[in-house]
Amino acid sequence: MIKIELFDKLIIEYNTGPIPPPFCHRYKIILSKDDRGIFSIDLSIEYYDRDEITEEEIFEEGFFLDDNFSWKGSLPSIWGREVEKKLEISNWKKKNFISENGSEFAIRIFRNNQFEILKPADVRIWEIFAHEIIQAIFEISEKESPLKISFFSNGNGSTDKTIIIDFTYSFAQRVVLPAPIQKDKKSIGWEEGQKLLKYIFNFDYLPENSFDKIPKKQGSYISPGDGYWYELTANENANKASIAQINRLIETLRSYG
Repeated sequence: MIKIELFDKLIIEYNTGPIPPPFCHRYKIILSKDDRGIFSIDLSIEYYDRDEITEEEIFEEGFFLDDNFSWKGSLPSIWGREVEKKLEISNWKKKNFISENGSEFAIRIFRNNQFEILKPADVRIWEIFAHEIIQAIFEISEKESPLKISFFSNGNGSTDKTIIIDFTYSFAQRVVLPAPIQKDKKSIGWEEGQKLLKYIFNFDYLPENSFDKIPKKQGSYISPGDGYWYELTANENANKASIAQINRLIETLRSYG
């Protein structure tokens, strides 16, 4: 395995591969570091093969006619440290990555005016990391707002207090802010916040089961960033494991209130 401790520039490239438009796309992230240790970044996202489908089909899938995006600038200093840390703790092989579904993921690492195309031992971790970088750029460029997830619970019994809390995920600053912030409550660490996010999106939130506002019916509800509310409850055919999983999520979310 190859270890990377120093670098001058990184180029991360991804291609979805053989999936139909309007979903198929490719992106390139160029991270450069100057002599002062300041990081600059260049992002380009391109959607392709859209001439094969109609405008109506593009809109029906929730896209726009031109979803391509490009941006150049710099990221907060915390990102420079995170990139260096991610490089240092990762193991590398001299090959790019093509998954079973045909998607491609490659990283070019430049050092001393030379570069290598390397594959991280855990590709999924770097794919997630690349998406975090893109989301941070979307926030900085004001293309998107920070992700806001809201939770409301009016208790499952007479002794349970009513709780409403917002979790604001700032990818640009790599921090999760629970609100309202109480004296005994601190911001959630990024790793803890990522685990919570994974836990939340481990469930399917179906549009047909959504509410425009918080229902008055007793229960626990979540708004996972799409502007709608969903009740956290198991369906009538759920097994014991599914019921236990939902109850654990509710108790976890209530613990932040």
